[in-house]
Amino acid sequence: MYVPCFLMLIVPSLLFAQDYPRKDTNPERLAEEIFPIQNLDLNYQELYDNLLQILSNPIDLNRATADDLRALYVLREEQVKSLLTHRAENGPFLSLYELQSVPNFDSITVRRLLPLVRIEDASTTFDKSLLRRVLNEQNGYLITRYERTLEEQKGYKKETGPSQHFAGTPDKFLMRFRVARSGDFSLGFTAEKDAGESITWKPAKRIYGMDYYSIHGQILNKGRVRNLIVGDYLAQFGQGLVLGGGFGMGKGSETITTIRRSNLGFIPFTSINESGFFRGGAMSYSLGKNLFLHGFASHLRRDGKLNQDSTQDDTSLISSFAITGYHRTTSELALRKQIMENNLGAVLNYRNQSLDMGIILHRTQFDIPILRAATLYNQFNFRGQN
Repeated sequence: MYVPCFLMLIVPSLLFAQDYPRKDTNPERLAEEIFPIQNLDLNYQELYDNLLQILSNPIDLNRATADDLRALYVLREEQVKSLLTHRAENGPFLSLYELQSVPNFDSITVRRLLPLVRIEDASTTFDKSLLRRVLNEQNGYLITRYERTLEEQKGYKKETGPSQHFAGTPDKFLMRFRVARSGDFSLGFTAEKDAGESITWKPAKRIYGMDYYSIHGQILNKGRVRNLIVGDYLAQFGQGLVLGGGFGMGKGSETITTIRRSNLGFIPFTSINESGFFRGGAMSYSLGKNLFLHGFASHLRRDGKLNQDSTQDDTSLISSFAITGYHRTTSELALRKQIMENNLGAVLNYRNQSLDMGIILHRTQFDIPILRAATLYNQFNFRGQN
C-alpha cells in the first residue's frame, strides 16, 4: 500500500529531473518560446545572437544580479525576486536541480532557464590570469557572411545618374568575432561592407578598407570594478528615457516585463547598426553593497548633412542626421562622418531587492550646431550645440 504512494511521489521528480536538455537545446525553438509575439520594434538578429552567446556561456546563478536574470527574458519579476530571496536565505546554489525548490518556479520555467545558467565553483574563478583565460577560452565564434542580390539593382543601371550610381560591387560582406566568458570578460570585433559600398583605403576620408568597423574589450567583477568596457558599447539605465539601449521587450503576456526596462548598465555593442551606440570607455564601480557609480565618455563621428548658414557664409550647420549606414553613392558618401559627437556622463545608483533608484547626469556636445528646417514634426526637437 505504501510502495505505490512512494513511487507516485518519486517518479514525477525523476522525470522532472531528466527533462533538462542542456546540450541538445534547440536555439530556434527556445527563441520562439521566449519571444512568442513578434514586434517590429525589436531587432531579432541581436536577440538571437545574444541568446546564442548566453547558451555558449551560461550565467553563474551564484553571481547573477536581478538585471542579469531579467535580461534572459525567461523569468517574471516575481520569479526573479524568489530566486534571489532563495539564494540569500539558503546560501549559494549547489546544483541546478535546486531550481525545483525555488518558490513560483514551475517545470516549464526551469526547462527554459536551465540551458542559460550554470553553477561555477568560486574557488576556480581566479586561478589563472585573465590573458590565459582568454587564450584558453573555447566559447568563441567567428561568423563570416556573404550576400548578393541576383537582380541588377537600380544603382548599377546605365540610366542612373552619376550622383546616384553605386561606387562599389553588389557584394555584401560581414565578419564578426567574439570570445567571452559570462561574468569575466568579452572581446570582439565586427567588420562590414554593404552592397554598393567599395572596399578602399582613404585615411584622409576616414575609410580604412571596409566601410564599418566595431571593436570592444570588456572585463567584469574585478574587485570593486564591476564592469569596464573600452571600445563600442551601449548604456541602459533606469527606464531608458535618458540612457536607453540594448534589448527592450515589446508586447507580451507579462505586463511588468513590458513596462519595466531592465537596468543592464553598460554592455558591449556587437551590432552592424552604424548608429545608436557610444565609442570610448565606460566603467561601473561598487561604492558599497548596494551603491554603485557608473561613468562613461564617448568620442564618435556621426553621419549628417551640413548646410551653410545664410547669414554667415563661413559657419556650417547640421540640418539632419543620417542613420541608414549606407555609403554607396556620391550623396551618401558626402554625409559620412561629418559630425563629431562627444558624450560625458555619470550615474549614481542604489538598488536592493525591493528598491532601485538613481541619478543620471548626461551631457552631449556637437562640434557643429544643429539647426533643422522648421516643420510641424520637428519643431520641438533639440537645436543648438550642447
